[in-house]
Amino acid sequence: MDWRNVTIGEALRRSAQNWPDNDFVVGMGQRLSFTTFDAQVDRLARGFLGLGVGRGDHVACWLTNSPAWLLTWFACCRIGATVVSINTRYKVSEVEYILRQSDAKALIAMPEFWNIDYLGMIREMAPGFESAIPGQMHIDGLPELRAIVLWDDAEHSGTVSQSALMAQENPGVDLAGVEAAVEIEDPVIIIYTSGTTGQPKGAMHCHRVLIEGRNIASAMHMEAGDKVLGHMPLYHVAGSVATAIPAMQHGCGLVTMAEWQPGEALDLIERERIAIMGGIPTHFFDLLAQPGVAERDTHCLKAAWIGGAPVTPAIARKVKSTLHLVSLQAVYGMTETMGMTTLSEFDAPIEVTCENKGKIVGDYEVGVFDPETGIEKPQGEDGEIWVRGYLVMLGYYKNPEATAAAITPEGWFRTGDLGQIDPDGYLMITGRAKEMFIVGGSNAYPAEIERFLEGHENIHQAVVCGVPDARMGEVGFTFVMPVPGTDLNADDVIAHCRGAIADYKVPRYVEVVEDFPRTSTNKIQRYLLQQDAMARFEEREESHADD
Repeated sequence: MDWRNVTIGEALRRSAQNWPDNDFVVGMGQRLSFTTFDAQVDRLARGFLGLGVGRGDHVACWLTNSPAWLLTWFACCRIGATVVSINTRYKVSEVEYILRQSDAKALIAMPEFWNIDYLGMIREMAPGFESAIPGQMHIDGLPELRAIVLWDDAEHSGTVSQSALMAQENPGVDLAGVEAAVEIEDPVIIIYTSGTTGQPKGAMHCHRVLIEGRNIASAMHMEAGDKVLGHMPLYHVAGSVATAIPAMQHGCGLVTMAEWQPGEALDLIERERIAIMGGIPTHFFDLLAQPGVAERDTHCLKAAWIGGAPVTPAIARKVKSTLHLVSLQAVYGMTETMGMTTLSEFDAPIEVTCENKGKIVGDYEVGVFDPETGIEKPQGEDGEIWVRGYLVMLGYYKNPEATAAAITPEGWFRTGDLGQIDPDGYLMITGRAKEMFIVGGSNAYPAEIERFLEGHENIHQAVVCGVPDARMGEVGFTFVMPVPGTDLNADDVIAHCRGAIADYKVPRYVEVVEDFPRTSTNKIQRYLLQQDAMARFEEREESHADD
């Protein structure tokens, strides 16, 4: 099938016709076939239209992995609306910024989960919402927000539940006409990624994610009836675009996990006969640490991708042998490039995965360029990785300056990562041009964390670096310079962060210093602080080993 001229709504209808009784979504005590899911998407789509949400509108989704998240996204795709995915670990200031910057017209949320009071956070962001009529809400500071929808059948004053929306008749709604007006280039999802400026940017993707889904499915040998483990967060490109989309297109069942629990994951692999999965090294590290993992029946596993952080040869070999995988494929990708830019072949030797190498899997371009001159580098030489083609985002929402900085006039997306292409055509990542570090698969940007830290009344300036961590890959090491005459300690800094920013951004280590190394022009020498952080980290590790 030529996926270039198909919308996601059309793709779902075709899957429901081709595999009506196959499981599509399993999770939260529900098991929905393609036919059932497609019908529920229609009902929710009508409910959104009745609420005043239509083509071009933005619907913020603040839900954990669940049938409700997927229903929200596919219903929006069907009517030409765009889902704005929100990290469930984000706190009030982070979510409020995204709601405002994205012009979200509706917010779909959980009242409470993991003992986190999401409704309480919504109350802080949208005071007075409880007395509003859904669809007619007016909140100072969130001028576009008109409705708050709670998942499933949850009820609260000033809100409407998904179940209630799906139960509405809405006889005047012309769903078929609305669906026919949807165009391939309409944005289907906005995924926020932080950056060197500290302000998150919303990367927009359109229905062409279906092309990427086809390529991923082909590269991983996905077949109708395969079960796919859906533990990667749906708010992340790896969960939505790179997992849910290929599963939907190819008649596969997506077994969602509301949170990562390695013991539960092993149970699901055995019970549901999972064939396809993927994850960051931390996920596989956790699985290997489970008691009795070698005796578990995981022979159903066919293929798994691994990426998001460097993969060590030792863990790659152990993962493949212990979990009885036919194929373990190294992946490289970014939010702006649909999640998978390169992937090692299904039948590539394990040495390829150990070296974190991959090849392009579709009709797009990947090159290595001199970042200053824009001249392409020869094979075997390091340069900045650039990507061009359908998998590159439409741009950053309402941020033309950042879009122009990221995408050249010729259409190349500048990743900021360093790599080289070897004589066999493999792309190998050799470093990062940016200061970003990766905590358990989530990108942590020093500028964003520093900006928050410097909001503390006793912190004059902060510098954040990444240091190694056995389980998470990297964690934050922060140097803080206190305001003269004030008292500040590491516990104060960490306490300031906890509960206020996402947990992966919270520094693991803190050093209070009198000043930073600087150049003659007073510019902070970050590379020296990075070296200092590594030295201090190694000293701590050695002292702990001696205890």
